[in-house]
Amino acid sequence: MEPLNLAICDDLPEERKALLALLEQAPIATNCTQFGSSEELLEAFRPGKFDLLLMDIYMDGMTGVEAVQKIRETDDAIPIAFTTTSTEHTLESYRLSVLKYLEKPVRQKDINDLLHLVKLQRDSAPRLAIRQNGETQKIPLAELFYLEQKGHHVMLSRKDGSVLQLYGKLSDLLPQLEGQPFFCPHKSYCVNLAFVRGINEEYQSYELADGKKVPISRSNRAKAKRAWEDFLFARTRGAR
Repeated sequence: MEPLNLAICDDLPEERKALLALLEQAPIATNCTQFGSSEELLEAFRPGKFDLLLMDIYMDGMTGVEAVQKIRETDDAIPIAFTTTSTEHTLESYRLSVLKYLEKPVRQKDINDLLHLVKLQRDSAPRLAIRQNGETQKIPLAELFYLEQKGHHVMLSRKDGSVLQLYGKLSDLLPQLEGQPFFCPHKSYCVNLAFVRGINEEYQSYELADGKKVPISRSNRAKAKRAWEDFLFARTRGAR
């Protein structure tokens, strides 16, 4: 069973040690990376690197809330749990789509319940089934930035920076993306709308979180704009 990859961010070593002790006793395996400040975490963070972030709110320098605000600019999917001695930031937790609010001292049951929830979300996430080297592989859709047809191959760009190359046609994969937040702005591309950060009017392209510009064909300009706006509206209503 693949362990959950966790990031623990707290400026107090004894607090990180206490969380690690609880995680070691949990029934779900984890790999943990520790950070002593928000700045240290942000320097190392990239979408797709962690399955869960345990973030203290009150730290010297940048607060946990400020750090999560920055993280949400590039990754709106990673589960985040605030650990804190105060409940005064519950409104920010809701606004930043924080999964849990754990009051210190954190209890073993809190950690166990949180890990079960994160694992359930990861295991039940929609996936794209592909065939490679004679084997079937299922990739979580939330990990895909975009799909691109290049000659006789389809390139799957993932949010961890890797690119998977498949022999075949983009059109053969599209039926699996129906009903999911993907849109094809061009015959050679299909984009995960969760990673679109804007529309570049000058270049007529989607601008993605990693800086990539995906072209929008002339015939799809109105549809591409409407698809992105509909996605943003659905997300604000909690439908995505």
